[in-house]
Amino acid sequence: MPANQTIGDADWRAPSRSASKLLIGLGAGAVTAAASLGMLLGFGRRYSTLWRPLNAAAHVIIGARADGVWGFQFDVTPMGGAVVLVVSTMAGVVIAQLTSSRRTLHSALAAFGMALAGYLAHVHIVARTPAGLAALLTVGELRALYATGAIALVIGMRYAFSPSAEAS
Repeated sequence: MPANQTIGDADWRAPSRSASKLLIGLGAGAVTAAASLGMLLGFGRRYSTLWRPLNAAAHVIIGARADGVWGFQFDVTPMGGAVVLVVSTMAGVVIAQLTSSRRTLHSALAAFGMALAGYLAHVHIVARTPAGLAALLTVGELRALYATGAIALVIGMRYAFSPSAEAS
């Protein structure tokens, strides 16, 4: 126990509520990033261009330089992976902050609401640009990507740092 802490004070090793929500959000974001990366690589594999969806995701950061890249390129493909990781982590942290409790229904509603808002923004706003994921993926593939992201957010928030996971 630190010298300036008395016995009546709160346990100094227990994380604060906001730190706990941040950890839950980071865990949910990691699970979502893994699911999203898997979906994007699966879409690429389906069309025999494994890395192209990640290169298209890099369009957000590096612009037109990412558009004509079909294979793995060291200055483009990791950037696309980083974009997916950052967006997924931000979604996980936002969902963790929006839900007041760890109830599955609340987190599911928040996750599906966020996925729906992202999907609608992607289809109606981002799709007007002639490059990036909007130009590469079909509407059905976008639906599958956002639905998978919502499911992964719920699973990540439910199981990433649950007491049963910490015990094992």
